[in-house]
Amino acid sequence: MTTQNYLGTKRERRVLVIDDDPSVATVVRTALNQEDIRVQHAETGTTGLQQLVQFRPDVLILDHLLPDGEGLQILGRINRIDARLPVLFVTARNSSDLAIEAMKQGAFDFLAKPLQLEKVVEKTQQALESRRLMLMPVQLPSQVDPMIDGADHLIGQCPEMQEVYKAIGRAAAHDVPVLIEGEIGTGKELVARAIYQHGRRKDRPFVKVVCSDFNAEWLESELFGHEPNALSGAVDRRIGKIEQCHGGTVLLEDVSAIPQPLQSKLVRFIQDKTFERVGGHEPVQVNTTLIFTSSRNAERLTAEGVIRHDLFYLLSAFMIRIPPLRERGADLPKLVDHFVGQFCRVERIAQSGAVRTSPEALRLLSDYPWPGNVAELRSVLRRALIESRGTVIAGDYLRNALRDMPRNSDSLETKVLSSHVCDWEDFIMDKMEAGSNDLYADSVMEMERHVLTIILRKTSGNQAKAARMLGITRTSLRKKIHYLGLAIEEFVSTV
Repeated sequence: MTTQNYLGTKRERRVLVIDDDPSVATVVRTALNQEDIRVQHAETGTTGLQQLVQFRPDVLILDHLLPDGEGLQILGRINRIDARLPVLFVTARNSSDLAIEAMKQGAFDFLAKPLQLEKVVEKTQQALESRRLMLMPVQLPSQVDPMIDGADHLIGQCPEMQEVYKAIGRAAAHDVPVLIEGEIGTGKELVARAIYQHGRRKDRPFVKVVCSDFNAEWLESELFGHEPNALSGAVDRRIGKIEQCHGGTVLLEDVSAIPQPLQSKLVRFIQDKTFERVGGHEPVQVNTTLIFTSSRNAERLTAEGVIRHDLFYLLSAFMIRIPPLRERGADLPKLVDHFVGQFCRVERIAQSGAVRTSPEALRLLSDYPWPGNVAELRSVLRRALIESRGTVIAGDYLRNALRDMPRNSDSLETKVLSSHVCDWEDFIMDKMEAGSNDLYADSVMEMERHVLTIILRKTSGNQAKAARMLGITRTSLRKKIHYLGLAIEEFVSTV
């Protein structure tokens, strides 16, 4: 029951429940039983604070009333010990005022009694992800320790990435709003976390809000909170993430998904650190830093009217542009070596020797345009590594992994893959380097895979027609499809 922790060692994720009712701990254990999470229980605040230091939980579930004090008092002491620990505050069904006060004091969220299993799982998983974002180290090239597998790394030495590292240092040194611009999969969240972890707010909370997950009204409530009955179905007051993270940092993912009226409210907050909750008229003042991301060119979005000019001018003072992988040149082999080494260590792959990438595979990786950038590269390498049996990642494994990635049939990446028909000399050299003792069978299998792929694509997956063209029975064709690991659904869907 172990999982990779934030410091590179293996240990289970941990939840501490502080509640004088043992049945609450039982409910939490039941809810999290299938989630690979260890649950510890304390019946008093005093015992809970002791276990907080000894047990080192990733999430804490705290009751509002304990035999030796009120939950809010205990929450204050917890914050002094670890201000970044996500606390789920447990209240009675009608104790909305307590829940609101707990959120104002920095609680991550609240749970109402009687506890519902699905809510316990949902809120705990959200809290665990928040904890991971805060504590998982983001290492810059000068800091990278390849043996710390529990860290995320920004890899690359190309001039464009060097500028990114310099910008991270400048942003971390100055308490200003930042806009991080880069295509999907370039690592915008990593850069945001690096700014947070190297800045003066690193000991305060860090929360991510995916703006596209909410409609206009509820996004404003998520950020700034709302007063009772301000929204349909919103009976109680709610504290928003910006107020909840007082002293910390909020990451707003996808600035283009923020409606213009809310952008105006964010402009005011950036300028004077004040806002009103939805439906409210009383100014609230907090000291929270904002980081924005955009997967599209922010200047173009401003010209199109998606981003307000005043917001763009505020954010353009500190913009960081992450280059797409296709523009990073010599960084690709470094990223490949890093990910392959990481997978081998973490997943105990190929313990008998180092895994390397064949020349054919590297050529294929270099020619591919990587629409999903570093995230796609990581996913493709992981799949190819799992499928390969030896200590060499050959081109055929990479081709299979790349073909399985979702894409448009007319896209550039599809054309690149189509151009990489099997080079038999490279194929044979790869197999020899991998120590193959059955080159003839390997070559026949590769030839059959290519022939069947072409015929099935031409016949739109019609096995009867394909069998006739190949001069074999349908039974033989089905056996070959299964043996070669072809997915007939892929060909049928091309009709």
